[in-house]
Amino acid sequence: MASKTGTWLIGIGCCIAFLGLCALPAAFGPNPDKTLLGVAMTVLSAGMMLVAGGLYLKARSFRVKAVGGDGSQTKRGRKAACDRCGKNEPAIQCRVHQLHLCSDCLGQHYDFRSCAYVPSTRRSAGKAAAYSQASGA
Repeated sequence: MASKTGTWLIGIGCCIAFLGLCALPAAFGPNPDKTLLGVAMTVLSAGMMLVAGGLYLKARSFRVKAVGGDGSQTKRGRKAACDRCGKNEPAIQCRVHQLHLCSDCLGQHYDFRSCAYVPSTRRSAGKAAAYSQASGA
């Protein structure tokens, strides 16, 4: 629905911007009129604002489709939580056992002889959305 609305806003905005561009030659003609120049620029900028709004709506609808709904889960469909307790956000991943562990569960799992630890790549839903918006994705 938002994608169709965005398409309509882009189309209407282009038509309005075109009307603003058509009024510019009259403002710069043999008898220049500063009032007409102001009106033409206002109509042109209003049309461009509608185009920008339509592009924004289309981008938001594409992001919702790509994430798969409300964006509350990670790629694999699992929530971003510790694999052992399921309560806290994971900080470390055990590469040997393929477990994402929070700081509380790490103390119980720690074995320096057999485990290899790396920072966890899972993000919570709030941080993933903020990261995608900050990077322009």
